[in-house]
Amino acid sequence: MVSNEDHYRTELSRRRALEALGTGITASVGGCMETVQTDEPEPTFHHPDSVLIDEPFTLEIEGLPTGTVEIAATAEDRRSVTWSASATYEVTDGTIDLDTDAPTAGDYDKADTMRLIQRMEPANGGSSIYVSSSEEQLSVEVIADGDVIGSTTITRPFGSPYVSSRVVDDGRLAGRIFKPSGTEPAPAVVVLHGSGGEPLLGMAQLLAANGFVAFALQYFGTEGVPEELFEVPVEIVDEAATWLLERDRVAGSRVGLIGSSRGGELALLAGSEFDSTGAVVGISASGVGWQGYSETDSAPRSTWTLDGEPVSYVPQVDDPSVWDQQRPYEHEPEFAASLDAASEDRIDAATIPVEEIDGPVLLVSGGDDRLWNAAELSSLAIDRLEAHDFEYEYDHLIFEDAGHAIHYPYVPTANRAESEQYVMGGTPAGYAEADAEYWPRALETLRQS
Repeated sequence: MVSNEDHYRTELSRRRALEALGTGITASVGGCMETVQTDEPEPTFHHPDSVLIDEPFTLEIEGLPTGTVEIAATAEDRRSVTWSASATYEVTDGTIDLDTDAPTAGDYDKADTMRLIQRMEPANGGSSIYVSSSEEQLSVEVIADGDVIGSTTITRPFGSPYVSSRVVDDGRLAGRIFKPSGTEPAPAVVVLHGSGGEPLLGMAQLLAANGFVAFALQYFGTEGVPEELFEVPVEIVDEAATWLLERDRVAGSRVGLIGSSRGGELALLAGSEFDSTGAVVGISASGVGWQGYSETDSAPRSTWTLDGEPVSYVPQVDDPSVWDQQRPYEHEPEFAASLDAASEDRIDAATIPVEEIDGPVLLVSGGDDRLWNAAELSSLAIDRLEAHDFEYEYDHLIFEDAGHAIHYPYVPTANRAESEQYVMGGTPAGYAEADAEYWPRALETLRQS
C-alpha cells in the first residue's frame, strides 16, 4: 500500500520531470536520471528531487568538461535572506561526486555534499542566522569559464508535510504536539527548550518526521507555571510525559526527553526522578543544577523545585569582575568562576543523580562553548554514570570546534558564534560537524525509551 508520504514524493518527482521537459534540464523520475537533450549538451545531475531537510543526500554531476568548474548553491530562508556557497573542482573524467571528490578551493574543503549547504553564508554579507523555510528550494549551478553550463533544483521540506500538529493548552501543560503520518503507535518525546523560553517547535517537527510523537513543552513563561526561569516545578515534565502516554498514538511505557542548554539540565533532572521517562538526550547541557534567574527578585534561589522544595543548586558567584557588562554577553567566565567558588559539598549536592535514569543517555557538547562550559558540566554527569555502573548505554559527544548553539543538521551554520544577546562560541565548520554527527545518534537513543 502506498503511503501519503510516498505519494507526495512520487508526485514531486513527476512534477519536476514535466517542468524539465519544458526547459531542457535534467530530470529524475522514480530515482532514475533522464537527460532531455537541447542544442547544447548539458551536465546530468543525479540527486533526489525531494529530501527532508535533516536527511543527507548525494549529488553527482556527469557530462562535465575537462578542467576547472565551479559548483555554486543558493537558497532563500524564511526571512527572504539569500544564502550561497561555492567551491572549485578539477574535472578529469567528466564527473564530479561531491561525496568523494574534494574541492580545490572555495567555501569548504571536504568531500561531502552536505557541506555545500552547511557552509552557506548570507549573500549580502550580513550576520543573519539561517531560519528554515517550510520548503527550501536549493539551486545548484555548474559554472565553467564564467558561464553557467547547467543547473538543477532540490526541494527540501522542513519535516514531512504529513506531520500533524496542534496547540496544547491542558491545565498547566502548554506547547504544541506533533504526530507522524499514519495511525500506528509511535515512541514519544518531550522536547525541552532553554532559557530563551520558546518551545523548540522546529526540533519537535523534525522528530515527528522521523517517526516520533513529539511534545514541544513550554515549562516557564506561560499560564500555570513560573513566569521566569525561577523555581520551576520539575513535575511539569512528568505531567507532560504522563499526558503523552495517555494518547492513542503513543507506544511504550516511557517517554524520551531531549533538551538544549537549561532544557538539557531539566531533561537530566526529570529523567532521574520519574518512572514516566526513559532515554535522555542533553545538548549543551549541565550535570549540575544552577541558580535560577529573575528580573523581579534578586534573592538567590534554585531554578527547580521538587515536591515544592528547592532543588540543590550551584549559586552564581557575586563577583562583578567576571560578569560581562556589554552585549553580546559571554557567560562562560561567570559559570566557571561560580563552579570554582562552590564547595565540594555544594557541588555534590547539586549534581543530578543521573544514575536513576531509566534509559540510555546521550550528551552532546561543544568544546568552544562560550555560554557555559557544557563539555565540563556534562562530564560531571558522565562521571557519575561511570561511578554507579549505569546499566544502560551512555555517551558524551564533544565537538571541539562547536559552541553552545548546536542545532539540527544540514542547514547553514554561519554566524552562530554570536547572537544579538549572547556569545555562543564555535566555528561554522565545527557546527557543521556537530549537527551532522549527533542527530542520528540522538534519534537512535530516543528510540530506546
